[in-house]
Amino acid sequence: MSAKHSASIIAIGSEMLGPTRVDTNSLKVTAAFESFGIGVVRKSVVGDTQDQLVDEIRHSLEHSDILITSGGLGPTEDDMTREALAEALGLTMEVDAGIIERLEKRFAARGWVMPEVNKRQANVFVGQTTLTNERGTAPGFHIEHDGKHVWVFPGVPHELEWMVTTYLTPWLASTTGGQSRFRRVLKIAGMTESGVEERLKTYYAAHPEPLTILATSGQTELHLAADGAESEALALIAAREAELRELFAHKIFGVDDDTLEAVVGRMLTERGETVATAESCTGGLLASRITDVPGSSAYFMGGAVCYTAAAKIDLARVDPAIIAEHGEVSEPVAIALARGARERFGTTYGIGVTGIAGPGGGTEAKPVGTVHIAVAGADAHKHWKLLWPMERSLFKRITTQSALDLLRLFIVRT
Repeated sequence: MSAKHSASIIAIGSEMLGPTRVDTNSLKVTAAFESFGIGVVRKSVVGDTQDQLVDEIRHSLEHSDILITSGGLGPTEDDMTREALAEALGLTMEVDAGIIERLEKRFAARGWVMPEVNKRQANVFVGQTTLTNERGTAPGFHIEHDGKHVWVFPGVPHELEWMVTTYLTPWLASTTGGQSRFRRVLKIAGMTESGVEERLKTYYAAHPEPLTILATSGQTELHLAADGAESEALALIAAREAELRELFAHKIFGVDDDTLEAVVGRMLTERGETVATAESCTGGLLASRITDVPGSSAYFMGGAVCYTAAAKIDLARVDPAIIAEHGEVSEPVAIALARGARERFGTTYGIGVTGIAGPGGGTEAKPVGTVHIAVAGADAHKHWKLLWPMERSLFKRITTQSALDLLRLFIVRT
């Protein structure tokens, strides 16, 4: 099998067509395919209706060589994946007495009597491979049909994940001839998606391989991918990464699963330095993100939520005269908060944040979304004034992202 082969995924269950459930199983399956260079060309969600499921199975197999289904293998009347597959592919089913025996033992081990309806889960396809499920009651299946492969997995996420690891991944490894896809993600802070795109013009002109740009709250990701033998693919990715690092320099803060808070934590740990916070409009989210990192007690000494003028004065020792002259949302107050946090907790660095999250409280001079962030060290400080006019929770998230990045850059340049 080569990279030209493709896959489809069907998530089965009427609950995922409503507002309370989403399909997450397809992400796990897609990751398995991606790692072996097999593209997913179609994903669909189908309710518990046999006719619709039959149509979707047939349609998916018209467009792909591999089909994965998840869900619909339970014991109830609306679990009809087996019946739909039998109809769509012209398969015959039979009862596997061994499965009934295993199910009865499983229930008995818990002190229960197996309900009669669970015997439905012993219906298997004649001439096809039944996959034992060591994480649940519903077996899965591997069906070969007209040169194509159908993998049938239960919908319970931890059961599907176990089956993907146990059955699908080894099969992909053995049938792809060693071809794999390798990825590298470079994470950029402090640039818009359009700004990143503009800087990439020379890179695009030089390289035909695809480079995916994904923008999330407060950062932009560059996704590199290469197919082939491991050594060759990784060498290509390393070469492209080196070029991108030359283009973006310190704007790249991390790779793959890195977060800004984890990167900053590593930097502080390596230097034996510490930090404290004094936050207003972010309401403690900055301290929360810093302490989400295991081991953060080694470098985070404490934080204060200074939501009012009185709190800024009492907790961060901001001079009342500064607030009176410049207002709470201002550069001097942000700097005073940063210095106050540093002095109060005796740290290497202090971070101060003050702004207007909205939706009210803005003025023409200081509109909603205005935020001042400052980082103070022993002999220097750095300040950013930003404008993020957006919903409160997103405003807080992006503001803390900016604060962490300002600290990162301050450390780099110190």
